[in-house]
Amino acid sequence: MKGFRHKSVEKKEEVNWTKYAVVTACVLLAVFMVFSMLGMSWLNIFSQAKPGNSATVDFTIRDGQNRPVVTTASNIYLQAQNAGNLVVMSDKLPIRVNISETRDLVPIQVMNPSNNGGLIDFGLFRPELDSISYGLVGMKVGDTKALQIPGATQMTRTMSRAQFANITGESFAKAKVGSQVPIAFSETPQIAVDNATPSTYLRTSTITDMTDENVTINYGYPTIDITLTQLSTSS
Repeated sequence: MKGFRHKSVEKKEEVNWTKYAVVTACVLLAVFMVFSMLGMSWLNIFSQAKPGNSATVDFTIRDGQNRPVVTTASNIYLQAQNAGNLVVMSDKLPIRVNISETRDLVPIQVMNPSNNGGLIDFGLFRPELDSISYGLVGMKVGDTKALQIPGATQMTRTMSRAQFANITGESFAKAKVGSQVPIAFSETPQIAVDNATPSTYLRTSTITDMTDENVTINYGYPTIDITLTQLSTSS
């Protein structure tokens, strides 16, 4: 018929299913190899922390005025420094889950604020470490939690002008309520028989009260923020 044209029928390209099957197999093989290299440890990201597990945590310890005094977070450390607060930075903390600490005072290494790159020992008390250990139970990798430390407000000491200057190295005249002052604690408060110098560990304290003759400081930390970053469930 005049004016009528047959439309050409485009031939559809056949799907190469063999090609897709080979590509899929290669991808699955690559995934399998990655998880084989990781072993079974990658499964721990789905596990809940149980008593006896080994954990690694990021943490920020805060004083009674909510100021960070020791942290593993660089942004928190820099913000506190810029605000003029006395703060030190630590590495992540390895700890066992739900296991009570046997020592009364435990040192952790922190960056020395007066010596860039240098390290000093910061002292943590048993209730603080126990709170972290017990608080980890049931947490998964990536979980965060704010812990309340029992008895932190009762950790105080009142001293005279002379004692304050001798223990903290700070001037009584410049001291005021709310100021942070460094203070050293020792595992062995009694002098050893061989006259060896006992090891001392830094803590940051806060002046909570002052009179004309005395200063009261608080060296307890009521809050610790933790994040579970690594968990090992192997025995």
